[in-house]
Amino acid sequence: MRVGLRLLRDWWREDVDYGWVVDAIASRSSLGVLKVAIGVCGLVAPAICVLMLLSPQAPDGPLGRAVLWLLVGAGVAWGVRWVVLPWPAEAESLVLVAIADVSVTVVCALSPGYVVRSVGMLLLLIVGIYVSAFHAPKALAVHTMWSLGSAALLAAPLIGSGDVTSAAIMMLGMAAAVVVPPGLQFCYWVLRSEMLSDPLTMLLSRRGLDYHSAALLARPSPLPVCVMMIDLDRFKSVNDSFGHTAGDEVLVCIADRLRRAAPAGSIVSRFGGEEFAVIVRLPGAAAVAAAERLRGAVAAPIGSISVTASLGLAIVDRAAIGDRRGTRDSLREILGSADRAMYQAKQRGGDAVLAAPHSCSAQASSAS
Repeated sequence: MRVGLRLLRDWWREDVDYGWVVDAIASRSSLGVLKVAIGVCGLVAPAICVLMLLSPQAPDGPLGRAVLWLLVGAGVAWGVRWVVLPWPAEAESLVLVAIADVSVTVVCALSPGYVVRSVGMLLLLIVGIYVSAFHAPKALAVHTMWSLGSAALLAAPLIGSGDVTSAAIMMLGMAAAVVVPPGLQFCYWVLRSEMLSDPLTMLLSRRGLDYHSAALLARPSPLPVCVMMIDLDRFKSVNDSFGHTAGDEVLVCIADRLRRAAPAGSIVSRFGGEEFAVIVRLPGAAAVAAAERLRGAVAAPIGSISVTASLGLAIVDRAAIGDRRGTRDSLREILGSADRAMYQAKQRGGDAVLAAPHSCSAQASSAS
């Protein structure tokens, strides 16, 4: 029970990297097909409006007809935008979702027929699936509340007229729009978490580091960004002397120590092989102290095996990091600086912390 609640809490707090998801789809050359599919789905609502205007069930008053024609124009523009223009940025995507939600609800409210309202509920479900794939749980919660409110708005007149059965059918149909998208998003989150984790140490993988660091670097904060690259000294001798199974156990133990010793809010990852990376926001002096704690945590004996680590530290101000794509380019540069400092520490004998030039005023710190 506690594990389930913890998973739900972690899922709810997840800050989905919209750009990362879009880039992942684009890397498989699937973004164009998805854009066209979304645009075609968006043309369903204006098509329904036109059919309503041409049917005997069209609104009698000029206001209702004017609203439907307005929705026809808005729906066509919405669909064409998806097909013709580039993939929207995150803020525009949320605006397009809001337009779709409002348009579908208004069309359903102006239609007296159950068929149109049923199709409207299906369209709200499709919008929810899109939100579950690209946006955070909180955005999906807003869409879900809107869908519930729309269903209640459409069911209220039926209940008032005594047609409780039809109202119940509509609410049950709306249950799919409430249950399916959150369930899908939770599954996406679980699969994404597994994909971004290192299977041996359960730290973030290199891809996971890239994913989670984007949100950390983009978050407003006056504190500088600190990157620590950690490489185990002469780790090959551990595998040669004790075997690869023992080497794996050492990596798991060290990963756990790094996780525990890292400052709160740190992103800790296995960068590759016996190399680890830690990203956190800290003042320069605190970052050097944190790096020393990590070095000491690694150096503690593991049974009969002793391992040390060389640490490279790079610190930059947030102002030096640009937008989302610039953030990723900047991260690579910072990682490169920390990596070069780490190899310099290794060349000096290892078991040391060395700050990259211009990162902070601290000098190299060696083990006593």
